[in-house]
Amino acid sequence: MNTSENLSKCLIETKDGPIMGYIDKGEEGIYYKFKRIPYAKPPLGTLRFRPPSAVTPWKEVIDCTQDADYPIYLHDEKIVGSEDCLYIEISTKSIKNNTPMPVMFWIGTYVFSVNIDNYFNPSLLNDHGVIFVRCGFRLGPFGFLSINEFNAPGNCGLKDLVMALKWVQNNIDKFGGDPNNVTIFGSSTGGSAVHLLMMSPMASGLFHKAIIQSSSVLNNWSLTKNPILSVMELSKKLGITKLHPVEIVEELRLFSAEEIIKTTFYLEDKLAKLDDCNFFDSFFKPCIENDLEGLPAFLTKSPILILKTGNFNKVPIIIGSNNIEGSVLQFINNDFYTNFHKYNEDICHIVPKSLSCEPKYSKDIGQKLLKFYFGDECEINENTKTQYLQLISDYYFLYYVNKTVRLHSEFAPESPVFYYIVNCAGEWSVPEELSYFCNLGHSAEIPFIFQIRTTNSPVDPKMCKGSRDSITTRSRVVKMWTNFAKFGYVDKNYL
Repeated sequence: MNTSENLSKCLIETKDGPIMGYIDKGEEGIYYKFKRIPYAKPPLGTLRFRPPSAVTPWKEVIDCTQDADYPIYLHDEKIVGSEDCLYIEISTKSIKNNTPMPVMFWIGTYVFSVNIDNYFNPSLLNDHGVIFVRCGFRLGPFGFLSINEFNAPGNCGLKDLVMALKWVQNNIDKFGGDPNNVTIFGSSTGGSAVHLLMMSPMASGLFHKAIIQSSSVLNNWSLTKNPILSVMELSKKLGITKLHPVEIVEELRLFSAEEIIKTTFYLEDKLAKLDDCNFFDSFFKPCIENDLEGLPAFLTKSPILILKTGNFNKVPIIIGSNNIEGSVLQFINNDFYTNFHKYNEDICHIVPKSLSCEPKYSKDIGQKLLKFYFGDECEINENTKTQYLQLISDYYFLYYVNKTVRLHSEFAPESPVFYYIVNCAGEWSVPEELSYFCNLGHSAEIPFIFQIRTTNSPVDPKMCKGSRDSITTRSRVVKMWTNFAKFGYVDKNYL
């Protein structure tokens, strides 16, 4: 951690009160950094499972030189982070500008229960003249538990993001930023969250461009159809005897965050075993809310319906995916290739379970998939595993991204859509747990946007190295992303 005694300080007067950041020195000059800026009240006690509440203004200077806790989650069987996570972080090369700087608001790369952003250093983006902002927001049951009632309406994590974006609108000019030029971007289900913000009237006017990486609201893991079922499963596992959802939520407020997270992890592990390939699903995730009187809702209609009626936040977008997204499963599931015999014994198993096909249809669909992806090969084996990965990639990832592109082009033709495919595997000296960055799988675009720390410490000064070609490609991608944030288009000279 940084020690306050060794830092050069900088003072900013926000609309809520004064904060003290620090000046960090890097290879490309100095960076003004502000951490742990509160944008909402800590969502503790009776505020658990409720939408965020406005922060109480302060008069004394708040020290914003230390990192905030990450949203609570379970990692390697250890509890990481805290429920008290609603803080903003800002990084910029200048706080006094004649011309306000564009803002890039990073939502993250995570499933709706786990965040790995502590590896990512945004300095490359700052070096291209943008202000980088990210915030903590609630994940897992704390962010997405819902009974569609006042005491747990749902989508609290997304409502946290809305409140953070409102904070940016009210305060980013104090840091030299332009509140009228905000780009939101995210990867994996962070990309889904970006797309969900485009669907929500609650977020109208809070951003002006969007970058959606490797996911969209159309992916199966982006929404739950029946959020109360997850609540009932959680309460049963915790031994709660109440039956009414409202009473169950009140009981859940009495449990420690650690108990709830550990139990949720158990349920998610059970969920993952239902589908060998759907490791990105979460037990608690966004939902379509009831329209409760006096309580603003984030999402009250199906995203498909919203898209087809054209009633959403229409802004220029970059959207795309990595060519073999499914290859990440090799790194997540150690037994990934041991199931080939199962598919060969019964071709129905190759059909994604989320299609919910009857057995009599599954066999026919399975044979067609086998013919399309494997040609004359009659089985899945070591020689055809590449085709199998492409099948998984197309169904779980690329199909939905491609469908999103087509829908936006059809129903929002006035807003440009820039579609990319990453077909260049990076060569990076990343930690073993991030080895999937060195292929064409899910999240492999991340090192082309951020420097990756050698450890998961947010103050680690050591960055992972890359090959010459990877560094060159990264420079082009960073230039494209930041130019889009500045001007709203992609310059073909960087393609």
